[in-house]
Amino acid sequence: MDAGNGLADGGTPAIIGRRESVRTLRIFVREGGTGSPVLLLHGIPTSSYLWRDVLPHLAGSHRVIAPDLPGFGRSDRPRAWPYTVAAWADIVADLLGLLGVSTYALVGHDLGALVAAELIARDPGAATALILTNTSLRYGGWHGVSPLSLLRLPLAGEVGVALARRWMLRTAMRVYVSEPDRLSRAAMDEYWWPFEHGFREVLLHLYRSPIASGTDFPRWRAALEAYPGRALLAWGLRDPSFGAAELEHAAGLLADPAVVPFVHANHFIQEDRPQALARLIGAFLAGAALPRAVP
Repeated sequence: MDAGNGLADGGTPAIIGRRESVRTLRIFVREGGTGSPVLLLHGIPTSSYLWRDVLPHLAGSHRVIAPDLPGFGRSDRPRAWPYTVAAWADIVADLLGLLGVSTYALVGHDLGALVAAELIARDPGAATALILTNTSLRYGGWHGVSPLSLLRLPLAGEVGVALARRWMLRTAMRVYVSEPDRLSRAAMDEYWWPFEHGFREVLLHLYRSPIASGTDFPRWRAALEAYPGRALLAWGLRDPSFGAAELEHAAGLLADPAVVPFVHANHFIQEDRPQALARLIGAFLAGAALPRAVP
């Protein structure tokens, strides 16, 4: 958990981790820096920790806000909670209101990109800019075969999550990173912690109950097609689940987006190339020239 004030080692702004009460939940959020706000949303099965090496570099010129969505990381994970994109968007919107944020640049990865799309569908003017990384905006993109597909099966899913161990999570995540050394013991301690504190049940719920209705994906695509702000697609091309085909689809939805592929990065660009991703987002928000690709 982050803590501190002023500048962190190396002269970068410190990122503070704390819990905020939002509705009936305690939401863990990492925040730091000053300037125009940037909201960063994670995906499955990670948390705001995924952005840990992106946040300090952006915080030099922006106020960065990265929450753990309910059910994930160090936020509450109540059993009787919907765990849908709409419900996550409700909490994020209320958190922003609590923090006094009305407009913000919006960064979404994986599941977080769907929450971002829901926020834009509700209030497109609130997002001053949109950055999406490795996701799918197609219903079918979330229902293919994955290492976690076993969780959809009765009994087998319960046995699977009960038998899950830290090394198994690392093995599963290695498929989605090009720099496996980034999955250090300290990193895996943080990624594994939720599994020992109730996340197993949340994960089963996510794979057995719909996170969105049949009309949500068309509604999100329509909202992105009509989105009036600037957009950037930063994409790890080595992603075995959300690769070049999903990048092409997302690019076709947005009006003249900037597209910057990370040639050697995987699904988790935030692990493979965190500083390069932070520099790219910062340059995009500043209106600076962008590279055609990141090696």
